[in-house]
Amino acid sequence: MRIGISTASFYNRMMLEDLPAIYADWGVRYAEYFLNSFSEYEPDFIRLLSERTQKAGVTVCSVHPMSSMFESQLFSLHPRQIEDAFAIYEKVLLAGEILGTHRYCMHGAAHLSGAAKNLELYRIAPIFDRLCSLAASHDIRLTLENVSWCFFREPEFALRLLDAMQSDDLHFTLDVKQALRSGVDPFSIVDAVGDRIDAVHCCDCVIENGAYRYLLPPYGSFDFRRLIDALKTKGFDGDILLEVYSDMYEDISELRDSFYAFSNTLQ
Repeated sequence: MRIGISTASFYNRMMLEDLPAIYADWGVRYAEYFLNSFSEYEPDFIRLLSERTQKAGVTVCSVHPMSSMFESQLFSLHPRQIEDAFAIYEKVLLAGEILGTHRYCMHGAAHLSGAAKNLELYRIAPIFDRLCSLAASHDIRLTLENVSWCFFREPEFALRLLDAMQSDDLHFTLDVKQALRSGVDPFSIVDAVGDRIDAVHCCDCVIENGAYRYLLPPYGSFDFRRLIDALKTKGFDGDILLEVYSDMYEDISELRDSFYAFSNTLQ
């Protein structure tokens, strides 16, 4: 089990290419790289990022593009939109290959009101088969993340999708805060597909006035130790990644201290 930080936690605070040096300074050895823009998919940028990553001694656990830029179009009804989106998807896979990662974390399509006809399982299961096959050709595993505003919000969807697919290569990233935002117990996702969960995005919380307030781990009340134990009963030996909103702290030193404290709670 590896503990790291998703660069999404620094969103709009620092540029991605500057973060390997910060990770090295903090002693963080594992990172999920959140790619913020199309320019960050380009080979010249990725090679620069890879050089700085290697110099910092950081291992890239996964690449995670900003889903709203193209992932919904992978499931479009329009064939030209689909093929253009697949070309971008493969560019991100190539970026992941250069960075030495073996995981692509996907949100998938937004589940917008009135768009359900675009997301029927008989349509999207073959698309996921193709996505998994293309990822495997780059020695990368596709993991689908539960997200409150996307089609994977509840564990039942993951089970139905797996049943409809031909490929057995799809895995999952569990996001604690997104489960809570969906009104879903994160442990129910572990129960359903825990044997296919490769990574966990961790953000803490407390309940105030009947609603969740999100906090840096481990300063809330979520029982991460229980979560890890539940995952281990399913054979989990993946990555535990701090992924918090960048407006949850004033100074990045707070994120550093959160990482140290959170790591200690999991030892």
